[in-house]
Amino acid sequence: MAPVPAVSVLGSVSFGWLHAQGGFVFDEAFFMDPRVRMQREREINAFVARRFPNDPIYNMEACLVQVEGRRRPVMLVGGLQPNLILGAAVGAKWVFYGDKDPDMTPTPLAEIQDLSALWNIDWARTWPISLFLEQIARLREAAGSDRTIVPPFFWDTTGRATIHGIITTAQKLMGERIFLEMTDHPAFAHEFFAWIADAYVKLIHLFADAAAMPVSGLHVGDCALCMIDPGQFTEFVLPHLNMFADRVGPLRLHSCGHSDHLLDVFAQVKNLCSLNVGGNTSVAGIRARFGPLRIELLPDIQLLTFGTPAEVDAWVRRSVEENGGGELEFQYHLDYAQPEANCLQIHRTLEALGMPRPRVEVY
Repeated sequence: MAPVPAVSVLGSVSFGWLHAQGGFVFDEAFFMDPRVRMQREREINAFVARRFPNDPIYNMEACLVQVEGRRRPVMLVGGLQPNLILGAAVGAKWVFYGDKDPDMTPTPLAEIQDLSALWNIDWARTWPISLFLEQIARLREAAGSDRTIVPPFFWDTTGRATIHGIITTAQKLMGERIFLEMTDHPAFAHEFFAWIADAYVKLIHLFADAAAMPVSGLHVGDCALCMIDPGQFTEFVLPHLNMFADRVGPLRLHSCGHSDHLLDVFAQVKNLCSLNVGGNTSVAGIRARFGPLRIELLPDIQLLTFGTPAEVDAWVRRSVEENGGGELEFQYHLDYAQPEANCLQIHRTLEALGMPRPRVEVY
């Protein structure tokens, strides 16, 4: 594969876009039967390649898949967002809509007061973990030790695990109550966060061992991270991120929204290999604090949905100028309500700046 330029772009399409544009259905079988998913994704990938024959836009889980890890066919087991898997293990039910991403019934732990029972969960014997482990075992028996079997919490063959961050996971499992607990009952919040972090590490290694998938690093997607202040980050989040770095590997940290107020405390994260940020987080601010660290930049959702190509062009040019020559990748996830012209403008602007990235074949 040709080397990736210092500044590049990577696009993906959502399930909602695929349903609206191609009529694809994302029902229970798509997520629960690896063979069904593999067959349908062949059709989806071909559809996306025909629609965008020259641009690096793919059928991939939003900003989680590394293209180099999908250059050969894979069979995804439990290809669901991490907090949905954890949520189902503690009592939530999955909801498969067919025309968009699946979800789960809300806040299964909204009323919990005593956390002791959570620490005693036997993960390997708990559904749906047990189901996915059985699927991995059957597929490996049929296909030998083929590494194209990708277990839950992984999305490609590179070995980078993925989880939701502890704030996002806690909010998904407990609701907005968790923000009150951080103020009113910090000891309770600390224990809940510690359980979430411990559960994720155990599940990553359980699935990786079952699929013979060497673990190379960890993506921590804390979509709600921008909602807390630096002091809360240092007290409640940082210890767990550093534990992940010790027990899993180099960290790629994601924060959806405007995160300038957290950049100083992000610098305290151990073994940080990249920042994946959105919400007009300052590229110059990241460079000033982190030097050559890889930056993955997501367009502000307002800009991508309601802006104009000219405004997108200006944002890309400003970001490239602030970057100062470091490794920077623009990433976006095209949803059904967003103008394609805004997304494609990122590609066109980088081409005009002499920074093209060709499309490659993925499976």
